[in-house]
Amino acid sequence: MNTTDLLKGILKLDTNIRFIGLLEKSGHLYSGGPMEGIVQHLTGRNSEVSLSQTAHIVQIRKNFSTDLGELKYMVYAHDKVLVFSIPILADFILVFSTEKNVNVNTIVTTITDYVKSVEPELELEKPRKMVDEEKRRMVRNLYDSGITEDLIAEQMDLDVNTVKILIQETIA
Repeated sequence: MNTTDLLKGILKLDTNIRFIGLLEKSGHLYSGGPMEGIVQHLTGRNSEVSLSQTAHIVQIRKNFSTDLGELKYMVYAHDKVLVFSIPILADFILVFSTEKNVNVNTIVTTITDYVKSVEPELELEKPRKMVDEEKRRMVRNLYDSGITEDLIAEQMDLDVNTVKILIQETIA
């Protein structure tokens, strides 16, 4: 199962979902987007900033896991929508927004149970579609110069798993 199938499966669970995406910890939208035919409240740069901020906040909250336990999810309640962030798959965050009238506990439980049930068969797509050739060359050059994968990911605003995949693709 790829991430597109994962997100489609989640969409079938609740018709109130307005936006769904899988974020890398850097805030880059790895897969997903707004639902067709629904007027989006955030567009363009505002949407990008919101996703980036979401990833950053999730990473900050994870710093408290030792004291508070594992971060299960976050929800922001706005006048117009609810926005959910659920850390999944190691370094990824499932982000979705819904109409404001959904039951938070029900939708979170339904979606997390679904993700857990398909996680063993989930495979992340190769990042070719999201990283242009110039950025791929830069990743390879940084790697060849001895820079660690973690530092490359930070410098290039990519997830470390994406960097590893890109390096493997250029070696093959």
